[in-house]
Amino acid sequence: MSRKPTTITIAGAGSCRTPALIGTLMEMKERFPVSKVIFFDPDQERFSKIKDYVVLLINQLSPETEVIITDDMDTAYGMTDFVFCMMRVGQNTMRSKDEKIPLKYGLVGQETCGPGGFAYGMRSIGAMKEMVECVRKHSSDTWILNYTNPAAIVGLALYRLFPDDKRIINMCDQPYSMMVSFAKILGVDSQKLRCRYFGLNHFGWFTELYDTDGNDYFNQLKEFLKENEFNPYNVEQRTQSWLDTYHRVNKMMKYIDEYIPNTYLQYYLYSNQIVRESNPEYTRADEARETREKEVWEICAKAVGKKSLEGITVLTSPVFGSMMVEVAESIAYDLNNEFIVMSPNADGLISNFPKEAIVELAGTLGKDGVKPIPYGEIKTFYKGLMENQYAYEELTCEAWIEKDYVKALQALTLNRTVNNLETAELVLDELMNENKAYWFLERK
Repeated sequence: MSRKPTTITIAGAGSCRTPALIGTLMEMKERFPVSKVIFFDPDQERFSKIKDYVVLLINQLSPETEVIITDDMDTAYGMTDFVFCMMRVGQNTMRSKDEKIPLKYGLVGQETCGPGGFAYGMRSIGAMKEMVECVRKHSSDTWILNYTNPAAIVGLALYRLFPDDKRIINMCDQPYSMMVSFAKILGVDSQKLRCRYFGLNHFGWFTELYDTDGNDYFNQLKEFLKENEFNPYNVEQRTQSWLDTYHRVNKMMKYIDEYIPNTYLQYYLYSNQIVRESNPEYTRADEARETREKEVWEICAKAVGKKSLEGITVLTSPVFGSMMVEVAESIAYDLNNEFIVMSPNADGLISNFPKEAIVELAGTLGKDGVKPIPYGEIKTFYKGLMENQYAYEELTCEAWIEKDYVKALQALTLNRTVNNLETAELVLDELMNENKAYWFLERK
């Protein structure tokens, strides 16, 4: 049975991830047909690097699909079924500052965790709020699929600002990526693999792993990780810093092997080691610019002036792109497929955790949105870690909403990568000065 085509808007379309997203969309067009793709980016110079490539892909592989390119929000959000949102407010310039400034103070320099994640979150909230308001001005039915980082802070802020909007879905591809990596290790079909998982975004644990045929793989995987390095599914394409990230899962499990931790927990449990190994003059922002971005831009440049795909590499993404399309497909056609999803804890999904938190759990997605699978009670160690992290997230959102310097200072002091009031003040003041074009705070 044929499926009704949809219209999608890609917000932040100038991202180096967009070409592979479009390649994946073309690869999956029978499952998720698209009648129109709207590329939206306020920075059209940035988008120009990939424009010829993505237009060529769609024209050659799905000529029935209309293409619109715009820097106007009303055009972008006026008549669309789905917004695929992957903004990077401040682009790589500000990402670089997010990573380098904390390292000056002996703190983790990472784009979604610690002080860098705080600064990025403070930039993202305002842009996301503006986007949601524009979308809802035109339609209450449009689905907003938000992949903008840091998802924990953005997701919580959007819930506070738009508590009744059930069509904002906040997602992260790292648990999905880990599941694909698990499947490769186990030699099973990733599409059949399921899990139990609990936590906050970039702050969670896998507690069960099984497939749709009823086979249990959790202990087998844990035993593998005790004896072998954990590598991502695409190990040959990853830089050393990403390989180190995965290998620290092994290190964490040498101490506590009850569950399998999300890779991002390394920044909170190994912060001193990560700082020692970091180069304050060369961080992942530089690494991404010289590797992934450079490669994508070079591939896209070959499409300029071309009328066919001969000699052109069709980029695809088996994780980020696939997840985005699969999520939209599951919602559009009410498939209720299972993902790791973010959801308010309002119904006591984690029974002994604050109900106003945004938690991350296994759940399904269909025409009614997110249906998380209740987890129940969590143990003291994990609860303690999560309560501390949630307090940081909550204070960060309140600091942005209230423009409150003291709440921002409290947030950073609580963050496990900081844990020092004086250092929190130093890094906050410098971050605030560098971000004055995006956000400001007042001492009240």
